[in-house]
Amino acid sequence: MVKEISVRLATTLLLIVGAVPAALADPCSLASLNWMAGTWQNTTDPQGAQERWVVAPHNVLMGSAWEFPKSKAGYAEIMAIKQDGNTISMLLRHFDGGLSRAWEERDAPMVFTASSCDRYSVIFDGQGAHVGEHLTYRRSGSALLIIGDFLHHGTPAREEWHMVRAGD
Repeated sequence: MVKEISVRLATTLLLIVGAVPAALADPCSLASLNWMAGTWQNTTDPQGAQERWVVAPHNVLMGSAWEFPKSKAGYAEIMAIKQDGNTISMLLRHFDGGLSRAWEERDAPMVFTASSCDRYSVIFDGQGAHVGEHLTYRRSGSALLIIGDFLHHGTPAREEWHMVRAGD
């Protein structure tokens, strides 16, 4: 009888422990991406590139970023991460450093859909004209790694931004 109770107890514990990862298996929600919120600075040039994310009303993540590489004109971005039906989408627009010219068409922002989420990382896959491109955000403590895998005229190009959390 003791052996039977021990087996039942062990089986119950295995079921409980096995259910925990299953309960956490779907973290791809707007709320699960709140770890992105904050002000982030480029580790090699804090004054040359920054990105900010805030949780806006209705649980939309709003982002802005800018980069002025040495000896270049620079650019600015505006981003939104929002629920789009059953998916999470990032909409992204670029502008020149003076905000006088948009890079994308007026009614056609870049769209990336969240395809993989972990506790502190998310991968967004390009849609439409950007199929095959990916944006990865990965946080580790006060560090944020942003990886862009892009296709420039069919040629793969990878860009990485190593960011650190700034004093918000």
